[in-house]
Amino acid sequence: MAVKRRPMLPDDLDLDAMTAAPGSAAPQPFLREQPAAAAAPAPDLPEAGKVGLKEKAVNMSIYLLPDDHRRLRRLAVDGDTSIQTLVLDGIDAVFSKHGLAPVKRWETRRKLR
Repeated sequence: MAVKRRPMLPDDLDLDAMTAAPGSAAPQPFLREQPAAAAAPAPDLPEAGKVGLKEKAVNMSIYLLPDDHRRLRRLAVDGDTSIQTLVLDGIDAVFSKHGLAPVKRWETRRKLR
């Protein structure tokens, strides 16, 4: 049983009368730039002049094998510090070796327990 499909173009559309004008159309926005279907509430913006670390810093990832990650976590726990601090200390050592200033540190926000 064949399914009858409706034509996608209107019957009165004359394609022969149309002319192409390359570059005259507005570019389509990227998918991530298209407006959301449902308007989500706007996130709380920081106060004017108050910019957090996420707005100033660059995120970076490294890949470690599980054994190396476990050793790094153990060093952080034994030294009562964070992996972030150990990595920054390592970057400081590389910078020092090349005669560069250490990484600029920032105050971390910690919740009181």
